[in-house]
Amino acid sequence: MRAIISTSVLVLSLSLSVAAQHQNSRISLNVNLYEGVDQSFYSKSTFGTKNPVYGAFPVTSMLRHNRVDGLFLGYQEDKMGWSRSDFLGIESIDIHGMAGYSVAQQNFQYSIGAEKSIGNRHKWLLIGGQMHSTTTTEDYWRTGLYENSISSFAAGFDYHDYYKADGYGFYALIRPFQMLEIGTSFNSDQYSSLELNTDFALISRYSTVRLNPAIDPNFDQIDQQSVTVGATINPFMLTKSFISTTISAKAELAGIGGFENDFSYNKWQLESKSSLRLDNSTVVKWRFMAGVITGQAPMFKEFALGGIGSMRAFGYKSMQGNQMLMSNFEMQFGKSSHYQNGWPDLKSTYLTLFLDSGTSSFNHALTSSGNPISDFDISFSEFSHNVGVGLGLGAVRFEVAQPIYGSGGMTTFWIRLNPSF
Repeated sequence: MRAIISTSVLVLSLSLSVAAQHQNSRISLNVNLYEGVDQSFYSKSTFGTKNPVYGAFPVTSMLRHNRVDGLFLGYQEDKMGWSRSDFLGIESIDIHGMAGYSVAQQNFQYSIGAEKSIGNRHKWLLIGGQMHSTTTTEDYWRTGLYENSISSFAAGFDYHDYYKADGYGFYALIRPFQMLEIGTSFNSDQYSSLELNTDFALISRYSTVRLNPAIDPNFDQIDQQSVTVGATINPFMLTKSFISTTISAKAELAGIGGFENDFSYNKWQLESKSSLRLDNSTVVKWRFMAGVITGQAPMFKEFALGGIGSMRAFGYKSMQGNQMLMSNFEMQFGKSSHYQNGWPDLKSTYLTLFLDSGTSSFNHALTSSGNPISDFDISFSEFSHNVGVGLGLGAVRFEVAQPIYGSGGMTTFWIRLNPSF
């Protein structure tokens, strides 16, 4: 059995302290049944971030630890918050950004931007921009930033891969009504590979520190311009009595004529999340993700399944390519209560049964195709599957996953500080 080991006392104390910072950020109307150290990432719908456009910019935190930055200390004001801050006496302008120092890289990193919300009582338009030079990752959807930092610092298990982003971008979000949010951004970035700089961990006896991969086997630095568009139905995961569903879609378009890019590709992604209350103590949850890339994308932009947050009994990123399908199904049993219109209380102790299914593969036909639908080719027979059981104790969750079909899997034990999705 492969064990993912961390020190319980340290992890519990750190996770509870970080979770406490997010207690007041819950949205009372959404299906928010869990504790978690990255609760702000899981309180909304799309790919682990606030909205589909958010991930077009570097996803960072002001306090983190990983094998590239080592310890990073800084200060951050987050973007896309729809706040009513005033700047220099001008109403509804919010200044956001991040500034901090990476001990392992021995460099200063930053992002700085501003945004303006438009609308009186119900804000419906947000426009903004940002400049940045910082370490970031495409793997924030697998495990939250705080959770990954705790795992890296405590036991040396770092589940993200990293690169440097230097550039700028502009964005606009439209919220015509509560159940719909649409966004778009233009981004111009130089991406650079980063090396493994530290293998520090408080308890490193059981850890195996991975090398940080290059952004592409043939490139350590690439220049890219892109347009990202996205939409989310029910972005706050609002519920009516017994069911809640949210659907998010986004497209990263780097194959537009006129862009002088090192790679020409278009990346399309879809995600849906649903929660169904069977009774006052039982909830069924389902996440479905699909993705396809047309053209030729750098390797760090390809889809990769396996390991934490995806296919839990299979090797980390063991399934990789330019097309992807994944389903995560969970049935959870908690305490019967009148929490949020009769939804069960899953914030203390609960049991979970889960099934993960999916695959990612490389389809050569898509490299010369401009149609993400006609050349998409994954059959159900290609799927790998694993089952498992979990025990949740507030912000801490223990999971055991067992492969039932597919190659490269093994019985795996996980300690999580966030819900899987």
